[in-house]
Amino acid sequence: MESDEKRVARRFYEIWSSGKLDVLDEVIAPNFTGHAGAAASTVDEYRRSAAGFLNAFPDLKAEVRHLVQEGDLVSTWVTYTGTHQSDFAGVPASGRAIKCAGWDLMRVRDGRIVELTSYCDLFTILSQIGALPTAAPA
Repeated sequence: MESDEKRVARRFYEIWSSGKLDVLDEVIAPNFTGHAGAAASTVDEYRRSAAGFLNAFPDLKAEVRHLVQEGDLVSTWVTYTGTHQSDFAGVPASGRAIKCAGWDLMRVRDGRIVELTSYCDLFTILSQIGALPTAAPA
């Protein structure tokens, strides 16, 4: 049987995949704290960051690969896929598909995420949308 903390983590990625950020309050606590990358430091900052990402990749899907739990901490390895359909990091829509890894460490208390450290492979995304030069042929 899956723990409540893991169910919260899975729901978090279901929300990302649905693109319906208006229901993030189901899983993110009002006293949320984020660290690094897309995990902005407050709930409002996180919501704005997530909305910007989903604006650029509106068909984004998050596939949970692994969930590992220790106490109230859940570590998640996720594969993201989507299509670059609007400006991202100053790069106009390319129509290119992306596939990248993500890792999150979330602290879940009373059925909501109170802390999130997030890593997304931005280098891979930028390479896939054509923002970085490719290696010269040998």
